[in-house]
Amino acid sequence: MQWLKDINVLIFDMDGTLYQDYTFMGRYIAKMMNGNFPEIEIEETVALAYDILEGNKHFKLGFMYDPEKLIFYRQQDLLPVTSYDWDGLELEIAENGDSALSYIGDPWGIAQLIAVWKNIPAESVKKAFDDVRSEMLTEAYCIIKRTDLFEEIKKLENKRVILMTNSPVPTAQEFVDFLEINEVFDEFYFDGKKPNGIKELVTKLLAEGYEPHEILSVGDHPWNDLYPVHKIGGHTCLISEYKHDDATEWSVSVESIDELVDLVRMLNEESMIATGKEETYG
Repeated sequence: MQWLKDINVLIFDMDGTLYQDYTFMGRYIAKMMNGNFPEIEIEETVALAYDILEGNKHFKLGFMYDPEKLIFYRQQDLLPVTSYDWDGLELEIAENGDSALSYIGDPWGIAQLIAVWKNIPAESVKKAFDDVRSEMLTEAYCIIKRTDLFEEIKKLENKRVILMTNSPVPTAQEFVDFLEINEVFDEFYFDGKKPNGIKELVTKLLAEGYEPHEILSVGDHPWNDLYPVHKIGGHTCLISEYKHDDATEWSVSVESIDELVDLVRMLNEESMIATGKEETYG
């Protein structure tokens, strides 16, 4: 990966990127449905959500869907190539009209799909979101703090290191505080409104004189984190334990935080070679 030596800007997502936790999804969905659906239906819906995550359904991570008609699309370069109804029956692709398609990119997106399917009120979804986010910082369900990753990121020299998350305040700042990464990144963007937010950020970086090949975006949600940078010729890293049905060739893909640590370490090693440092990296 010779291109690593050219990277001068890194944009990191937070949730699913700086920590990995897939257990929250079931609790999030159960909280959305609790009190309005039978317990058996909640259990079946949670099981369905994990089937989608694990690639056991006809629509998967990497698919797009029409939230009004619940038609699912396998896509290539974000253009529909085949379509299916909820039960997996292949449909003739029709004009989508004015409906904006949603991308199934991560567990949060799967939970959102479930909310659409079950017609769960927005206020119930918001309360469940707030509850599960708070829960993720408690001892019983605590996310894992990967200090080895954060220390490796802090070693990056002469790089502009940015965190951009769609999580709103105050929960975004609470997670940053819990992970103890306030001093790890040069810039923070909360409620980033990706993908548009990252498009605006990249436009700003280009205007400041950075070249596309100097930018690396790291995230678990291709639509939000990667496509905007990929489209302008920048570099991308997908991190996901689960396969995405998406033929896009990212610069690199990793499945775990361990592999992400290795990637940042490689970037550090490339930087040391470029600056002519002779000491052994370790």
